[in-house]
Amino acid sequence: MITGRHTPSNRVNRFLIATLLCFTNLAVFAEIEDVVRVPVGAVKKIVRTLDREVVQKQLSLPPRTVVVETVQAAPVETVTVVQTSQPRRVYNMERNVVVIEEQGQTRELNYVTLPVLFEVETNDLLDEESRVALEQVAQVILAVSQENPGTRFDIEGHTSTEGTDEYNMALSAARAKRVFDELTQRYNIPASLLTAHGYGENYPMFPKGTEDQMQMDRRVLVVRTN
Repeated sequence: MITGRHTPSNRVNRFLIATLLCFTNLAVFAEIEDVVRVPVGAVKKIVRTLDREVVQKQLSLPPRTVVVETVQAAPVETVTVVQTSQPRRVYNMERNVVVIEEQGQTRELNYVTLPVLFEVETNDLLDEESRVALEQVAQVILAVSQENPGTRFDIEGHTSTEGTDEYNMALSAARAKRVFDELTQRYNIPASLLTAHGYGENYPMFPKGTEDQMQMDRRVLVVRTN
């Protein structure tokens, strides 16, 4: 007959069962902890390096002239067109080409973005990964120029819209010149293969972007110009 009374035997049985359950739970928790525990330093660091094969393929493509069909409309009135000194430039991030429109002609120049970082508001390279990226692109430039004599490249410096126009123009030019100097002096790229220009904040991709987006505007490009 089963009653609700707690006999000594029942109390011992209940104690043993509770003890076993506690050890079982501890074992389960220990097993879960072992699964989710991540040793310090186990997270793999993302290295900012270039894929040489992809970069070489991109910079091996010569500039391309784009033919655009136009329909001559009947003149309505006489219009005076003033040709500006700067051609129109449009950067296509998806295709990694800059489209240049000048004197009725449109050209597409292939480029790669260098994963180099600088000290804040300076042209000093931030870290060793930036030097690794420069070494990799130097190897590509040499390889492409050897396969295609007459090839030329332009180092373009760009900034975000943060700051004054004058400051950003000077900073972008200094950073482009720094990359030019690194490639020619440290990695022995003939200076005749390269030019360097700073465009400041003239061609932002995110003129009113977030800080992360503006960081993408603070960029240095290697553009094949010939």
